[in-house]
Amino acid sequence: MSAGPGIHPLAGSRRGRSLAGLLTLLSLVLFGGVLWDAGYAWLYPATRFLHRPLPLLGLATLAALTLVAAGWLAARHPPASTVLRLTTLGCAVLLGVGTGAWGMFRTGFASTVERDSTLAVSPDGRYAVVRLDTRDWKDLPHTELRVRSRAGLLSHDADRELVTCRDGWPHGRVDAEFIDERVVRVAMADRPAVIVAFDRRLRPRQPVEACRPADG
Repeated sequence: MSAGPGIHPLAGSRRGRSLAGLLTLLSLVLFGGVLWDAGYAWLYPATRFLHRPLPLLGLATLAALTLVAAGWLAARHPPASTVLRLTTLGCAVLLGVGTGAWGMFRTGFASTVERDSTLAVSPDGRYAVVRLDTRDWKDLPHTELRVRSRAGLLSHDADRELVTCRDGWPHGRVDAEFIDERVVRVAMADRPAVIVAFDRRLRPRQPVEACRPADG
């Protein structure tokens, strides 16, 4: 049944519908890519893959919605004005390019995890202390100890280090053991052991310096 007078279904030309479909697909790819990056950054914060991803997610959302709006304007019947369509499409392109450029710039400062080893597991099996040997974007090596939740697909690392080492981690063995459900003892060669507790967000309750020189 054809549409009667005054009824304008969203069914423009085949070219308009194709453009609308393409722009919608691009919006999904753009938003999905940024969402994937944000999820990776949340799972593995030691990589510093995407610091504070929420602003970039917001920009990606705006870019995706603008792309969808540009596609809708291209497909609707009667067509929107040329100025409105070109303006919306131009904004969508600028936002999309800006989102991609910002994301590539931020991920350019990511660190590479060269070794990921588990030092200790809590008695109830819910947490682990892991040692991460990383290399930053300047190709400088770093060592970090972080708490990792052990929750299957929802497992992730703490967004803060369990202990800090102001002068850099010394070479040699680093040991860790749980002495309570969320209390860990960390010991290094020729250094006094330190005890640190962490909360449900896997963050240490207070900063602990692990590289204090040995007494005497």
